[in-house]
Amino acid sequence: MGFRSWKVNDREKGEFCLQLSVMLQSKVSLHRALQVLAKQTTNRKLKGVIERLMKEIQTGNSFGAALAKQPDVFDSLFVASADVGQESGRLPEVFSHLAHHLEKSNALKRKISQALTYPVLVIVVAIFAVMFLLVFIVPAFTEMFKSFQVELPFATRIILMASSNLIHYGAYLLLLASIALLAFGKSINRPKVRERLIAHALNIPVIGNILLKNHMARFCRTLGTLLQSQVSLLTALGVTQRIMPTPELRDETKDIIAHVRRGKTVAAPLVDSKLFPPMVAQMIAVGEETSELDSMLLKVADYYEKEVDGKVDSLSSLLEPVIILFLGLVVAGILISMYLPMFDLVNVAGAGQ
Repeated sequence: MGFRSWKVNDREKGEFCLQLSVMLQSKVSLHRALQVLAKQTTNRKLKGVIERLMKEIQTGNSFGAALAKQPDVFDSLFVASADVGQESGRLPEVFSHLAHHLEKSNALKRKISQALTYPVLVIVVAIFAVMFLLVFIVPAFTEMFKSFQVELPFATRIILMASSNLIHYGAYLLLLASIALLAFGKSINRPKVRERLIAHALNIPVIGNILLKNHMARFCRTLGTLLQSQVSLLTALGVTQRIMPTPELRDETKDIIAHVRRGKTVAAPLVDSKLFPPMVAQMIAVGEETSELDSMLLKVADYYEKEVDGKVDSLSSLLEPVIILFLGLVVAGILISMYLPMFDLVNVAGAGQ
């Protein structure tokens, strides 16, 4: 049987949490539930991770400690939730909350991915179309232009030069582009590089607003899920701080932790925050006053996820015609540049008569 082995994605982690929760609710022991999951999974890496979890539990470690030894798959959110769930006897419920958390996060990621797929596809097709014109169509005009006794327009000379360079150096350009893509793919996995990219993206109009709302949804859903699992507020804030994607957001969360330790509310430091919108502070304040902070945080997360959905749809709807129009103008510009010398030749012939 073939296995996918290179990583464990969020969807698979969500399925792991849901299946584990269902079996634990059915009074299946944790060790037996992990045995079943290891046997059923088709992901080689996840299978190995589950088997290592079973060995750690057999040696007397808690489930949370076992998860902590697999940091490339299970982050602090899983560890803290498992610790509290096992101590309180609510492990099935805790993993049900985690499954719901991952389901919501995955749904948002899929939405963004689907919205970007069509514009990217259009760009790729258009790039190949332009390359086809430059490599196969333009050279045919080049031979014809050699017989013309007129000076070629500037736009035509530019297109001919681009075509010649692409034909002679295209292989090298393709190699450089491949190396650049591979280097970018490797560097994007480095936390510091990814943080810098996110920080710069937050300053881009429209896109920055979407990213910030996505981060707000992630903050509220993570913190709400942990509190719903009865993790202490300070522990939940500490876990949330560690999974925030930028230093600025981590610093803001650190400031919240410092205020809570001094006996203040979560909402107090958010009033003057540069990143957290006023609505978040207001909703959290209401949640604290009514002792329903966990449910209020999850409601705020739902709100911002819907906001991101709507804005991503709007951005995608705007990008598609703009990209098509721009690339259509590029192709039209190439074709017009090729026909301009013919118009000049007709004018010269008309003047000679």
